[in-house]
Amino acid sequence: MNKYIIPHIVYWLVYIVYEMLFNKFLYRVSTPLASLFFFYTCNICVFYCHYHILNRYLNRTPPRYLALIFMVIAEILTASSIKITFDYFMMSTSLPPEEFWRQFKMVAGLDFQRTLFFLFISTVIWSAINWGRLQRKTTEALLRSTLADKTNAELRFQFAQAQNAFLKQQINPHLLFNTLNAIYSTVYLNAPKDSEALLLLSEIMRYSYEEPDSKGLVALESELFQLKNLIKLNTYRFRDTVQLDFDLKGDANNHRIIPLVLLTLTENMFKHGDLRQRPRSLGITINEGGQLSYFSNNVRKLRGQVEPNGSVGLTNTRLRLDYAYPGNYNLDITQTEELFTVNLNINLAYERSDH
Repeated sequence: MNKYIIPHIVYWLVYIVYEMLFNKFLYRVSTPLASLFFFYTCNICVFYCHYHILNRYLNRTPPRYLALIFMVIAEILTASSIKITFDYFMMSTSLPPEEFWRQFKMVAGLDFQRTLFFLFISTVIWSAINWGRLQRKTTEALLRSTLADKTNAELRFQFAQAQNAFLKQQINPHLLFNTLNAIYSTVYLNAPKDSEALLLLSEIMRYSYEEPDSKGLVALESELFQLKNLIKLNTYRFRDTVQLDFDLKGDANNHRIIPLVLLTLTENMFKHGDLRQRPRSLGITINEGGQLSYFSNNVRKLRGQVEPNGSVGLTNTRLRLDYAYPGNYNLDITQTEELFTVNLNINLAYERSDH
């Protein structure tokens, strides 16, 4: 504490001695010690009070300029009134009435000027001390803005990569669907049940090629309908040996979502899960506010049974969620030796402003 107080005391003593000598030798003015003590005490208080006010109202976000103006006016009026009142009582007892009023007007003006002078000195010193800090805050704000722009640009690049990876896996849809229709017609004549599985596959793939709207979204009902088709398709695929405990709660009407997210997570269950054993649960809940919760829990396949490139779909899904719902989703994937759990929460009411 002393290392801060002592320099201030020294600075003020030097300043006071300088002013007293200056007034005595240049203007031949001598002031009683009691008056000197009173006025310098007032002026020093004005200096530190003003410094504190500047700190309080400018060192915050956002600065409170109106409150600062009000406080500055209040301190000017208060300090000037105290000094003028002191001069009034001191001079009224020592001067005749005619001389008193002439000198009192001059001294009152001087009191007001001195108050403004010490406010000015306090402001200059505060500005000099805080200039570096203000520059650092400005630089930090610019840096945060630059980093945010860089992060957004990187996110766009990663999203473009995810889209590109998705497009690389596509083949000509017209050729694919024409081929599937031809196979369906042939299979239907020999195995009606297998033909139904082929029809489900065709619907799912047709959905995957459909263009979303201008915001990159599709109807949540469509996504859930194709999810049910995916569950049926895998039931046919594994000849009813694989079952999934599926529970859907809530109303999907009037909600939209980026396509294939729920399908990718569910397809991952069939690819990596042993759904002949429990747990093998999948639950989806949609509330009225547009909050979607997706939860799956299943037994993991043995290492030798897991298909390769299993993490690509999940990685791309996370990138797409990052882009479409920044700060408005949470995807937790937990793996143990035996279980694989996915917990996804999305705020469907969120819409990107740059779409």
